Amino acid sequence: MLDPIPSKLLKEVLPEVIDPLLTIINSSLLLGYVPKSFKLAVIKPLIKKPQLDPKELVNYRPISNLPFLSKILEKVVSSQLYSFLEKNGICEDFQSGFRPYHSTETALLRVTNDLLLSSDRGCISLLVLLDLSAAFDTIDHTILLHRLKHFVGINGSALAWFKSYLYDRHQFVAVNEEVSYRSQVQYGVPQGSVLGPLLFTLYMLPLGDIIRKHGVSFHCYADDTQLYISSWPGETYQFEKLTECIVDIKNWMTSNFLLLNSEKTEVLIIGPKSSACNDLERCLSLDGCSVNSLSSVRNLGVNPNVVRVQL
Repeated sequence: MLDPIPSKLLKEVLPEVIDPLLTIINSSLLLGYVPKSFKLAVIKPLIKKPQLDPKELVNYRPISNLPFLSKILEKVVSSQLYSFLEKNGICEDFQSGFRPYHSTETALLRVTNDLLLSSDRGCISLLVLLDLSAAFDTIDHTILLHRLKHFVGINGSALAWFKSYLYDRHQFVAVNEEVSYRSQVQYGVPQGSVLGPLLFTLYMLPLGDIIRKHGVSFHCYADDTQLYISSWPGETYQFEKLTECIVDIKNWMTSNFLLLNSEKTEVLIIGPKSSACNDLERCLSLDGCSVNSLSSVRNLGVNPNVVRVQL
């Protein structure tokens, strides 16, 4: 509803308007400026799952519908940014979200393979599934710009472009032909944008180093993080590393305006049938919280048997 003409029509007349469109895109990149009209979004609330109660607002995902030309500009920037990240080895190796040749399938294959190899050796493994609450909506713009400058190495007009892209954004909600007033976007990146997912993964870059410091294996897909560690049945004290790791993760997330979703945080005990596994389930606690058994849980589309931990 923000486009002056339908995108289908624009594509049909593209040969006639390609030169002025190219001028708009290149001018934005050269000046480090995003036009204000490109930063207005229509929020279309979409129910997260069909079985959820539509009367509860928390069950909706705020998807941003953006102008067609703004998404073309974002696509150009996203392509250049990703090429820069790959060339300089900046991407997190164990982040499968929003990357070519990566998917939930590749993430699950890697984690499943590691856990099965450990099980074949007779080890017991703990898999912790972390989930964030409204992760895309709580990103702090100042922190994100700091990441882009000091972790990614973006400066000059390129950094100015991202600052212009993030600041002075506005949005309004449209439901059944009714629209709300316009409000300024103080935090977060738009869900439904081209750049938003990539910027989120860059915001999360320090997390990998925090986890590796504790000797814990991990794999991420967007805001879903899988932590796992293995030990011999007689050395389950090694799992204390996982508790320490989760404490550091929670502290880091708190300082970065992110929140772990305790209701969706799960734990899976994997290993040979033995008294050690049974004892571990009875006494297991993470971050001082005990574990309650559940029959199953969904992990990136797969349902293994699990036990739940409340953080």
